[in-house]
Amino acid sequence: MLATIASTAAVLVGLGAGSALATYRPPSIHLLCTGSSHGSVCALPPGVTTAPNNYSATIAVSKTGSAGATVTFALTAGSLPPGLTMSTQSTGSGVVITGNPAQAGTFNFTVKATDGGLTSTLVYQITITVQGPPDQLLCTAATGSYLLEGVCQLPDATLGLPYHGHLTTSHGVGGTLSIVSGALPAGLTLPATFGAAGDIVDGTVTQPLGESNTYTFTVQGTGDHGQPLYQIYQITVDPNQPLTITLAAGGSTLPPAMVDGAYEIDFSSDGGAAPYAWSVKSGSLPPGLALTNPYGPSDNNSGLAGTPTTAGTYTFTMQIADYDGAQATQQFSLTVAPTLQISTSPMPTATVGVPYSHDLVAHGGIPPYSWSVVTNINELPPGLTLDTTNPGYNNVLTGTPTQAGTFSFPMDVEDSQDNTVSGMVTITIKP
Repeated sequence: MLATIASTAAVLVGLGAGSALATYRPPSIHLLCTGSSHGSVCALPPGVTTAPNNYSATIAVSKTGSAGATVTFALTAGSLPPGLTMSTQSTGSGVVITGNPAQAGTFNFTVKATDGGLTSTLVYQITITVQGPPDQLLCTAATGSYLLEGVCQLPDATLGLPYHGHLTTSHGVGGTLSIVSGALPAGLTLPATFGAAGDIVDGTVTQPLGESNTYTFTVQGTGDHGQPLYQIYQITVDPNQPLTITLAAGGSTLPPAMVDGAYEIDFSSDGGAAPYAWSVKSGSLPPGLALTNPYGPSDNNSGLAGTPTTAGTYTFTMQIADYDGAQATQQFSLTVAPTLQISTSPMPTATVGVPYSHDLVAHGGIPPYSWSVVTNINELPPGLTLDTTNPGYNNVLTGTPTQAGTFSFPMDVEDSQDNTVSGMVTITIKP
């Protein structure tokens, strides 16, 4: 008896000390949404009744811990669209709804997955049309909106100014909408019914700005033939400030660029209401450079990036327009230098035993230059080394040569914009 107790205690201690107890997870199963989540409802892909109308959608399940190998599936409420059937048992990760839809409409049903004493339920929805996709709320640039991680970003509202945010549908036949979660900024409303042009969030924001001025709300309703509509939206409220263009470093002269050297600079703006549209109003950008918008239309920054191909000084005027129609312009100039290169001409001749000092020569790029040996200082002719001149860069070959001959050695040169090039430097030292 004592031996049994001791043995049991040892096993428990071993479990406590090891990783098995720490990583133990109780057995469970969970139905997963393989379509679009509309609140508590999983909207599976739609189907059509017009041939070809083969339909297939997966009811997926995940299992953790020591859940069994077989899961059974059953409809506990609602019904599948006529013409579709669902498997009732799976030894894998789910079952499939298949068939040929025979009736248009929106069908809601509840599936229950069972594995021994473990269960999971989820409400699903399938919309069947005669042909084509079902009606849905759109989120497009045509209305100043864009989709970000499933949330439709409506145009920004400006405090104290009239606002109009358009909620359009793909079929454009009208319907009903209501806010089922979240709220609009104070002063804005959403009509319960709408026509072919879509619904409109309108009004004038009156609520003072706070720490968070982005409002998230979910709308739900019906569109063409009662087909379900669902979308999450966001509206950001901006202060009423004039729109201006700025540079992080200030001024109107951009940092210089170099032919064949990568270049990138950001323009930014203050004020206005997103989305923003940037353009070159007059003048021309250096060949090889173009405007970019890596941050999305809600961001007030625009990039100028690329690889310049032609040297010269370029003057151009940038313009930004916001959703309310406000515009701002600013003129900028950008100098593109020729490609950085090390001179191929030999250094002035030196003489053994005679002090020597001459600048290393490079062309192009954006001076001042900084020179360095490729591997180590011993690559230089005996008796010569690198020295500095104002403003403190290594750009002088100096010293007293101790050996005659013609020497060629590799050097690196870097300009003030971190462009680097390698090349050979040649010097003849007379006896």
